[in-house]
Amino acid sequence: MKILGFPIQIRPGFLVFLLLIVFLNGVPLGTWLAGSVAVFTIAHELGHAVAARRTGATARISLDFLAGYASFTPSRVLTRAERAGIALAGPATQILLGLAALLVLGVNPIDHRDFAANEYSLAIWWAGPIIGVFNLIPVMPLDGGNIAAEAVDLFRPGRGRAIMIRLSVPVTAGIFVGMLVVEDLRPLSSFAAILLVIQMQLLSVQSRPRTSRNPLIAARAAAAAEEEAWFTGRPGLLPPGHSLSPWWEAHRALETGNADSARRIVLDDLTDSSGRPRTWAPPHAATPDLLDPLIDLLPTPLPAPLRDHPELSQNTLVWALKRAGRYSHGASYGSDCFRVHPSTNLAVLIAGCLSLEGHDEAAAQWITVAAHGATRDDADETLLLSALLNDSEFQGLRERPEIRALIQRLVRAE
Repeated sequence: MKILGFPIQIRPGFLVFLLLIVFLNGVPLGTWLAGSVAVFTIAHELGHAVAARRTGATARISLDFLAGYASFTPSRVLTRAERAGIALAGPATQILLGLAALLVLGVNPIDHRDFAANEYSLAIWWAGPIIGVFNLIPVMPLDGGNIAAEAVDLFRPGRGRAIMIRLSVPVTAGIFVGMLVVEDLRPLSSFAAILLVIQMQLLSVQSRPRTSRNPLIAARAAAAAEEEAWFTGRPGLLPPGHSLSPWWEAHRALETGNADSARRIVLDDLTDSSGRPRTWAPPHAATPDLLDPLIDLLPTPLPAPLRDHPELSQNTLVWALKRAGRYSHGASYGSDCFRVHPSTNLAVLIAGCLSLEGHDEAAAQWITVAAHGATRDDADETLLLSALLNDSEFQGLRERPEIRALIQRLVRAE
């Protein structure tokens, strides 16, 4: 099912929720209320989805028990204002549509005797403007909480959501107690209780130690956090002992207008000879338009690679040069790095730069170099085979007899 081009998944929980509304409120009010909730929930999520699409993101909608969800995948890093705008668009659409429906029906939305005169207007009043306003309460996971998280993020970058989750629990608990005390609000206390349970679950997940004895799992979690940072502008949850890449930190510094700081971050990491381990994942989700300004800050020529300089940092710079279309620069710097830190991964990167520049003969030679190193490590063989089969820059090389034979050998070794 699609509406306005957005895929909509209706899960069984949503239908159970609507039936529960009918059961608790009876007929005809329950029927009107269930229908209104269905319509305004879809309108609410479409508001989020349309706002997300205006930023270039792709969105889809899921309807489940008690709530709907509009998930979206950004095509670039979103600003705080854009993220807050997406959060605001849902309840704003719901409130405005509800008020418009009441006015078209000749119902005064601020006159209790008017909107409560019949079941359909009362249902629209509750499902439209009232639930929409409720969604703007600044507690998580409501839209108001997400908007507040963006505001907090201005002062505590990367910590807005975590801070709001912690603040939301006592605020909602206070609201719940207040509803129990005020007799007219007592019927609504169940909603506050459900919200409080959800917040406690969010707090539990946030506070849970994210340790792992498996370094591969920790590395994957760090890579996911790095990817989320580049996609959404907010880092994901990092495992203990891990950090975001210096490229992300430099990008954030450049965003605030501090070009000197951005340059120092990348160069200090690149030339660090302390021997401390690198616990960050490469910025593979960064787009060329985000990498270009950072690369432009670096000196020409680049610092000469030394054996005590970090290999990951050197390889990441070669990858960034390739990603940004600086193929000649990437191949040249990569060759210098290979003299001090030879590896299959680096040889593949150099071959990719040369192939994209049209130097197929030289690229094939570097693939041969990569294959020679890969014979010592099964993981390197897998990396090389994956690159040859999947990377678009090697499409032309696959037709060369020696590369075709290499692919066949690697496949047999799998």
